Amino acid sequence: MDILIPIGIGFFANVVVFMISMLVVKNKRKATQITLIFWGITVLLSFIIGSWRGMGLFVISLGMLIVSICLYLYIYIERNFIQKSV
Repeated sequence: MDILIPIGIGFFANVVVFMISMLVVKNKRKATQITLIFWGITVLLSFIIGSWRGMGLFVISLGMLIVSICLYLYIYIERNFIQKSV
């Protein structure tokens, strides 16, 4: 149960990054790419830091990856299925 807390922190951190990037960029796809960039930076930092702190940062990045994948799936479904049916 303790592993869900850092995953949740990463999840909400990446949602905040997505919202801020949506305000700046005004494009869902580019905002999602920015969340993937932040995930990559977090993974690289976890490997650079290493040890237990790096492992914790890597677990936080797993939550960030979950958000990025969910956002890409949402954009794909919206673009291919919802807009074509309207």
